[in-house]
Amino acid sequence: MAHEASQSPSLKVLVDEEKNRVVFAESDNDFVDVLFSFMTMPIGTIIRLTREQALKWGIGCLNNLYESIENLDDKYLQSEKRKEMLLCPRSAAEIYSRNLKLHFVDSNSNEYYVCGSGCTLSPYKTARCHCGNDIGYMVKPKNPVSLPGVGGVFVKPTARFMITDDFQVLPMSTMTCLTLLKELGAVDGSTIKERCINIGKDEVLKLINCSLTSMAPFSETVLESPVSKTSSAIRRVEFSPRSTTESQSGMDTTRSKEAKIALKLIINECNNKALYAEAEKDFVDLICSFLTFPLGYFLNKLPSLSLKGCLGNLYNSIKDFDVDKYLNSEEMKATLVDPKLAPGIAYSTQLILIKEALHPSWSTVESLFGRNSFAWEIISQSRVATIREGFMKGPSMFMVTDNLIITPLSPISGLSLINKSNIPISDIVEREVTIGEEEALRLLESAFVSRSALTDAFILKEPKQ
Repeated sequence: MAHEASQSPSLKVLVDEEKNRVVFAESDNDFVDVLFSFMTMPIGTIIRLTREQALKWGIGCLNNLYESIENLDDKYLQSEKRKEMLLCPRSAAEIYSRNLKLHFVDSNSNEYYVCGSGCTLSPYKTARCHCGNDIGYMVKPKNPVSLPGVGGVFVKPTARFMITDDFQVLPMSTMTCLTLLKELGAVDGSTIKERCINIGKDEVLKLINCSLTSMAPFSETVLESPVSKTSSAIRRVEFSPRSTTESQSGMDTTRSKEAKIALKLIINECNNKALYAEAEKDFVDLICSFLTFPLGYFLNKLPSLSLKGCLGNLYNSIKDFDVDKYLNSEEMKATLVDPKLAPGIAYSTQLILIKEALHPSWSTVESLFGRNSFAWEIISQSRVATIREGFMKGPSMFMVTDNLIITPLSPISGLSLINKSNIPISDIVEREVTIGEEEALRLLESAFVSRSALTDAFILKEPKQ
């Protein structure tokens, strides 16, 4: 425990003791690097990590999606590895995040794969490398693995920052400090006290989790302040009126025009709310893929996200930073503000056109970590199915509830849900929905912030008078 504490980033925190609020924290690059790394972390990994710390994904219904995949019989998935891809998805920036002072790279993520010529490093084992050669070797990093003498991962090693209670990351400035005090109404300096704290993994996870629903994550985490209890309610998504069958007219991509997914919604006609969907594997593949998307993708591609918390402030701080002054490179900034999927996880019929990161070349890895930082092991040459087929086996039919719980389709279970909801059978109707990329993005947004994802994404809302 003492060793763990010595590795934890330390912060100076300015506290208004009268209001029990954090004004701001002072930090060097170590802690800011850790916070920024969450932009590259897949949603499925964040959900799993926060559950391990007795926290709960506080918004939307992606937690339900994660748990239902966890409980789904393996016979419905292409392989055990596919299930692992969803429950423990790898980050495209994982190889860099290993150098963080606090990193969240799992021990079961220590395996990488290279072809016979050693041209690239991949987190997932596939049948063939993009160069055409068979995957022939597994490599494991030796501990500890760190970037030799570079200092810092995303942020320059000498940079220091102020982090406000609502997650704005700002350059050091006396006038900014005074402005924050005035905004908090702290006119009497006698109530302002300085504290020095160590931040461990538990605290970082709580900070990120609180930032989804609270405007004061530091106060909640460091002071256990109840300040946000009145402001942490989920803001319901309000989408503009739409037809459940309209297609997107503004997209230029060939795949979005050609690829469509059909499903049937079982709807309570009385309140125009979806109870569940009857869907094939392609729809379940789509919603399962949401868990592999990095957190920063949601903030980048869905700027209208109705978040009640302040996570968007963290993202906007990164976006607004001058690379020459504060970040290690343009490449590192792009990794944070436009994060991509880990190479090897996208599938061929994916509706949402999120890009995969490029495989780092083995020469790049060697230059970063040194030639002897990895242990090599020959693996069998037996064929490995690629991810092109998606995650689920077909043909299969599934029942997906409004809050994204997946189970095998069962009319009896459907009837039980209808009866449990005290809905007259005469009020139940079926509606067919066709999903293209626009509808898939709406569902992605709904899943992130709403507890009624199918209803908010697909049901036509009456315009407000």
